[in-house]
Amino acid sequence: MTGTRFSCGACKFLRRKCTNECVFTPYFCYSQGVDHFAAVHKVFGASNVSKLLMKLPLQNRSEAAISISYEALSRMHDPIYGCVAQIFALEQQVASLQEEIDQLGTFIAYASFGQSNYVTLQDTNNANTGLPSSFEFNDTSINDHLNQQTSTLFDALQASSPFEDHISHSYSFLDHPMTESDCNIHA
Repeated sequence: MTGTRFSCGACKFLRRKCTNECVFTPYFCYSQGVDHFAAVHKVFGASNVSKLLMKLPLQNRSEAAISISYEALSRMHDPIYGCVAQIFALEQQVASLQEEIDQLGTFIAYASFGQSNYVTLQDTNNANTGLPSSFEFNDTSINDHLNQQTSTLFDALQASSPFEDHISHSYSFLDHPMTESDCNIHA
């Protein structure tokens, strides 16, 4: 090997001469290669990773090395869960955002159709969740809480929507909490 070629991060970490046949060279030859390989070596072992990479087709090795490095770094940060903790956090974030999208869809549907149609929409939602149809309208603390959430969502919509002129004149159904007699609900 000539003196002009640099050693890969794996060979630097293992303190060995990097050869043309080194399986790690294409995947750990960047500035943080030594640090990433140190994590890979500590978590999986250099020999195990070398064997794994050698068994894979050449076109899949790069993705495998990236995945192994990512998992090793995650395991160093969180030894119990590794990258599963990050995946779980992202899944929770997706679920939370989906719930927010559903709430905004309900709000937009209500704003489009008016207050009289909200009762029908609410009855449909309550039927799907198994709640009694009068549940939302009897408890003023729930209505107050929903008023606060809706005003926050409404403010966020006003700040970010390209349709500000249309939204700013919409009527919030939670400004005037409904009672059971307003709903004309028949059990």
